[in-house]
Amino acid sequence: MLHDVHSRLTPKEAIWLARALEDYRLFFLEDVLAPELWDRLPEVRAASPVPIAVGELTTSMTDAVHLVRDGGVDLIRSHISDIGGLTPARKLAELAELCGVRTAWHGPGDTSPIGAAANVALDVSSPAFGIQEGHVYNDATHQVFPGTLRIEQGWLTPNDAPGWGIDIDEDAAARFPAELSGHDAWAAGARRPDGTLEAP
Repeated sequence: MLHDVHSRLTPKEAIWLARALEDYRLFFLEDVLAPELWDRLPEVRAASPVPIAVGELTTSMTDAVHLVRDGGVDLIRSHISDIGGLTPARKLAELAELCGVRTAWHGPGDTSPIGAAANVALDVSSPAFGIQEGHVYNDATHQVFPGTLRIEQGWLTPNDAPGWGIDIDEDAAARFPAELSGHDAWAAGARRPDGTLEAP
């Protein structure tokens, strides 16, 4: 069981919550503090009986390195494209291994099939692997991007195709025009007939 706090607590509240949840044996407690308070994570982690996972809000490799190196996390949750891509993420995984931290790369529903494949490539190649967040892609995504990974019985497995193993089927893409989602809801009513967006 995992619990995401969404960065809403003070350091004292984070410690209180972690202690209150001890009997539930969480795999991890996620994002207990806002980024402005990350310098307090080592004291929260030291007082917490449950593992602390942080990092999806990292916007640089430097932020992620501080979390791992300074003892603020048990699991690092960076979104690999936000810290510079695969090469910096591999370096971060190596640092995590040296520091006794595990990886739990960020992989929500807005991660592309290529991003999900990159996460899994890192997972299977690092002794620091802890757990992987995954997303069940819809049928349209699998048609447009052949090779998109599938979660099967709780497991994500890299495919055998070259590179990331993801292709694009342009004919399938033409059958599925872009639709508004929660992430571009600001554009509601502002999409031109050709699919481009008007400035807000």
